[in-house]
Amino acid sequence: MRLKNLILLTCFVCASPVLAQDIQPAPKFALPIECELGWNCWIMNYVDHDATDNAQDYSCNKQTYNAHKGTDFMIRNAKDMQAGVVVNAAADGVVLGVRKDMKDIDYRTRDRELIRRKECGNGVRIRHENGWVTMYCHMKRNSVKVKKGDKVKTGDMLGMVGNSGLTIYPHLHFQVEYIDPSSQKRRGAIVDPFVGVARNDLCEQGEKPLWQDEVLTKLDYQAVSIIDTGFAATRPKTSGIAAGLYDDETLSIRAPQLLLWARILHVKKGDQVTFAINDPEGEEIFSYTSEIEKDQAHVALHAGMRRPSYNWEEGLYRGEIKLLRQTDGENSGGIYKSEARIFMR
Repeated sequence: MRLKNLILLTCFVCASPVLAQDIQPAPKFALPIECELGWNCWIMNYVDHDATDNAQDYSCNKQTYNAHKGTDFMIRNAKDMQAGVVVNAAADGVVLGVRKDMKDIDYRTRDRELIRRKECGNGVRIRHENGWVTMYCHMKRNSVKVKKGDKVKTGDMLGMVGNSGLTIYPHLHFQVEYIDPSSQKRRGAIVDPFVGVARNDLCEQGEKPLWQDEVLTKLDYQAVSIIDTGFAATRPKTSGIAAGLYDDETLSIRAPQLLLWARILHVKKGDQVTFAINDPEGEEIFSYTSEIEKDQAHVALHAGMRRPSYNWEEGLYRGEIKLLRQTDGENSGGIYKSEARIFMR
């Protein structure tokens, strides 16, 4: 079924013509994705609150991009997508429309015209009480389990996270709109669920965010996130890491190299990233620190060593990646780190 209004909306948070005092009470939204934040899913982008060509999230940082209208929940890689990550209804409501037959593919590899007016990809649009609407985008092809007119309850399965529409990596785009119930409009004013309809202090959450209280406690703002690490025997490509091609925890004792890699969200210029590898005896055999040269929403890095003239010693190798960031002239410490383990055979 084609859904003509299941597209990115054209109004901005900052440009909404709806006055806060006129908005009807909103439902409290449950987490729309079945995952553990900070472990196998992360928020990559928030709603853009800047009405200019610049971009700024609700905390006055840059974890968004120009005119972005939702919250992006990113999963680890395409392998996790294929295994299945469930998308659920965030509140009770009625399905307004669905799309389910678009391919899961990096949009940069195909003709952009093929997704024009279908940027949401496979998705579901739900009407809730008092004029509130939610939209769930980029779902996996043929995974959508509901149809137009279906009544859903909070937590009901809608489908699976995918990589359809205007997207590069598998993720769920969750969007909240408000449509005045007395109007006949089909498109609403965008509302950031971290802010709600109004707030007193800029760069802070709203006093009445739209997330359920127990959900909000899991959604702490992360300045930077190491989302995946591992070892590879050859130079890992960013596309291969995103596809989950380097998840094998066993390498040959004759592997030409031992490379430790990481995917990191929201790095900033000047961040110090240190790679360290310990051998099976616990002795550090490699350490390397690099400095991030520019702000980036997503980066894949690697460092490591060549095989000695002899084979690798069999056993458990440990890798550790630390990110240090200076804030207000003070070192924030090695609070962002991850560990990867591998058997050499």
